[in-house]
Amino acid sequence: MEKRKRTLRQRISIIVRGLYTYGYLKFIKGMDIGKHVSVARSATMERAYPKSIHIGDNSRISIEAMVLGHDYFRGKEQSDTYIGHNTSIGGRAIILPGLRIGNHCFIGAGAVVTKDVPDHCLVGGNPAKILRVGIELNDDYQIVNHGHKPDA
Repeated sequence: MEKRKRTLRQRISIIVRGLYTYGYLKFIKGMDIGKHVSVARSATMERAYPKSIHIGDNSRISIEAMVLGHDYFRGKEQSDTYIGHNTSIGGRAIILPGLRIGNHCFIGAGAVVTKDVPDHCLVGGNPAKILRVGIELNDDYQIVNHGHKPDA
């Protein structure tokens, strides 16, 4: 597959996201972040217990998404939240604390994830439901295999 040429603006954006993701979130806040992860600066990441967030390699968290790692209402002060490898979280999605998002998952924009998500799933809605299983994402987080609808 041929590498596409990026504009100057795209290259600067990649550098800024990298500085925020690795310089600030990983090294200053102490989050467990894998390789080649992209977190939008407008995304709300756990602030009270940043070490409770674990993000796998090649994952992306889009604008204004929220990933939580604590919940005072359930009686748990800190709960580890795991996001798998090659996972994309859409804009304004909310990941509640203590959940595991599998590998190769696509969380739709605006989804409120209240339960664990298995590998290779497309999830959307409020509360989030599994819409497709067996999906595959390419390096640009696009769905290349749409899988099938889950058995009801």
